[in-house]
Amino acid sequence: MSTQPNPTDSTLAVDLHLHSIHSDGLLSPADVVDRVADAGAAMLALTDHDTVAGLLEARERCAERGVSWVPGMELSCSWRGQSLHVLGFDFDPEYGPLEEWLGNVREQRRVRMREIARRLERKRIAAAEMAARIEASHDVVTRTHLARELVAAKHAKSVQDAFKHLLGRGSPGHVSVEYPAMAAAVECIMGAGGLAVLAHPLRYTLSGGARRQLLQEFREAGGHGMEVVCGSARGQIEPLATLAAHFGLAASAGSDFHDPQIPWNPPGRLAKLPASVRPIWHSFGRAGKPSRQ
Repeated sequence: MSTQPNPTDSTLAVDLHLHSIHSDGLLSPADVVDRVADAGAAMLALTDHDTVAGLLEARERCAERGVSWVPGMELSCSWRGQSLHVLGFDFDPEYGPLEEWLGNVREQRRVRMREIARRLERKRIAAAEMAARIEASHDVVTRTHLARELVAAKHAKSVQDAFKHLLGRGSPGHVSVEYPAMAAAVECIMGAGGLAVLAHPLRYTLSGGARRQLLQEFREAGGHGMEVVCGSARGQIEPLATLAAHFGLAASAGSDFHDPQIPWNPPGRLAKLPASVRPIWHSFGRAGKPSRQ
């Protein structure tokens, strides 16, 4: 499914974590590809939340720009009550059980959005109207969409402010959601012939011991890798590389790009992976992956 110039090149410039308008990004898949190509990256994966809707457009623009493309997505799941994100790479986007999985998670997102709106209405915020607009224009609804609406309506100063005071844990509009289990997400990706990679391992609210247990269980479930280069957080690279090596996980690199107005998180301009880890793209298109069913 993937195309790449030389997947065994450890210095290959890649960006394997990108979002478009098909989830909570602000650019079309083609525009995302253009920005990555302009930055000089040789390989990318569009990884929208819980959808594969933008992959065809991304693949076609990659072919036009001479950038290698690999199918990608970011699945919402949970582990011990903690919401997690697992990236899937090099899978079959037409695998039937995968679309069923994605459809179920997107419905969970819609149910949560309506409940958030109901709670914010108690604060005299016209959130039901905002939620209706979001659902009408987005197949994958996210809290980021609502945060932007809240900023536009001057209920918050910024997206970050909206999360802090209206949508995040402990705020009036916080609604937790129990996504499918992490192990089930890994199994779904593997069933589609893909590779499962834990996204941004240090962003979750976990103790050091719990994080190590998470990585152990992720590996035991069949997880293949973890993000070691995550956006502009260069100070985290060596600790994450140490964890990847300890648990025998391949390393991935991605900007987690959403918004071109955020200057510290540009797509396609990432630090190199340390030599101590094996790049995930070494396994793209290779025998030894779980076979497609």
